[in-house]
Amino acid sequence: MSKKNRNKPPVRQKTAVVPSAAGPEEGIGKKGRIVLVSALVLIAAGYIFLKRTDPAGGNIYAVLSPFFLIAGYLLAPAALSLRAGPEDK
Repeated sequence: MSKKNRNKPPVRQKTAVVPSAAGPEEGIGKKGRIVLVSALVLIAAGYIFLKRTDPAGGNIYAVLSPFFLIAGYLLAPAALSLRAGPEDK
């Protein structure tokens, strides 16, 4: 390296800021939070019912637990896809 280049600060390249095509990211909306809490309650109830089933699967808990679990697991992604609109701010 030559003496004249030693004291110069390194050249910084400018980076272009590209705006997002979708606009600003918005979080989960109020309806989404309600549906997500409902999904979590259904999943918790499903596991509680699953714990109460008898080994032969002859009681009502053995019938209800799969429905609660499946409903909760189907509602969770739907709740996460509900975005906040202008009225939720």
